[in-house]
Parts: sequence; C-alpha cells; structure tokens
Amino acid sequence: MVSHPFILFFYYLTEKINRILYIFHKNIIRKNYEENCSAESLSENVFLEDQSGVSGMYYGSGDFSRSGCAAAALYNTLLSLGIPMPLPDIIRLFEKNGASVFATFGTAPWASVTLLRKTLTAGSVSKCADRRRFKDLAESSRVIIYTIMNNRRKITRMLHTICVERVSSDGHDNLLPGSRPTGCRYIVHNSHGRAETYSSYEDMMYSLGDGGGKADGVYMVGIRKARS
Repeated sequence: MVSHPFILFFYYLTEKINRILYIFHKNIIRKNYEENCSAESLSENVFLEDQSGVSGMYYGSGDFSRSGCAAAALYNTLLSLGIPMPLPDIIRLFEKNGASVFATFGTAPWASVTLLRKTLTAGSVSKCADRRRFKDLAESSRVIIYTIMNNRRKITRMLHTICVERVSSDGHDNLLPGSRPTGCRYIVHNSHGRAETYSSYEDMMYSLGDGGGKADGVYMVGIRKARS
C-alpha cells in the first residue's frame, strides 16, 4: 500500500515533464555545473550537514541551499559507502534525470536508485513507498535515503530528504548486510543543520521534521551492501 500516492504521482509527473524539457535547460545545466565546480562551500570527504549554509551552488532554476536536499542525501550516502562523488556531478545528474520541473519542487524521491544500482552489487538497493515497511527496510539496511513530510498535517511544510547511517553501538559501520543486531544507532545527516544520532527508529521518527512525531515517511531507498 502506497503511503502518499498523491505526492508520489506529483513527482512522477513533474519528473517526466523535466525530462521532456531537458533540451531547453542544457545551457543552464552547463552554467550551473561550472559555477558549482568553482564554489568552495564544501570540504572534501566531509558529510554535508547544513544544506542551508551552502552558498554559491545552484540546482536547476534556483539555489542548491533551497531545493538540493536529495542531492545532499546521495552525496552523504556515497561518502558513507566509501565511494564519494563530487556534489556538482550529482547535481548535474539530477538536473537531467530526477529534478521536479527543473528542481522547482526539489527532486523525485527515487532519483538516486538508478545511480546506486549501477554502482553497487546487484540486489543491494531496495526501494519502498509503504510506511508499514519503512522500519523493516531501515533495520535491514546499512544506509538509507529517506524522504519525509516535515509535518503530516501541513503540506506547506514541504518534504525533506536525508541520509541515515545505521551503525553499531560502538560507532563502527561494519554491520553485516541485512543484519539486525541490538544496540544499533541511527545517524541522520543534514537534519536541522547538523548530524543527529538516535538509539532507535522510533526515536528518529519522533524527532525528524517539525519534531514531536509530526513527520511522516514518504519514500525510502535502502542500501544493504558495500560496493562489489
């Protein structure tokens, strides 16, 4: 059962529109890439924790700081997996495939799946749009890319996409693929402008978005294994 069919249909439709209009955006994509490559906002091999603080980078028709959370989530995910990719390259990839009306409404929640499946071992990447399965996928994954509603009661609070690492209680990330050991922690990147650590999936969900349990899951991508 799809948890938010209207939201997902909206992104399906607007992503398709973006692909159709891609030919008209080529010059802007090229200019954005040149500007983004010359920006000095990020330190190499460091997680991006405060998207709103990134200046001088562009995504689609606007600033990366406003609508680039999905690109930030993929950037952090690849860094966590030990296969980093420059952020300007990720932005350019999403501008071609994944942006919602040239990033006016951000990025389709599933935009990262194609790249991840090309890069990682076959069968290691799963996707889910059913809130009843989100916890199960999170608990069986090494890293997740999670799109949430910041407030299920106020659509105007918009959506946010984050990278979440699942690590053992001693801080190591050498969990076996698909394992569910006790004492795991969830490290959320680019949430509220900082990294946040939670002792359980329930604690994480209670604090995400506007907090107080107001957030709601929309779409999850789970990565179970490292690169082959």
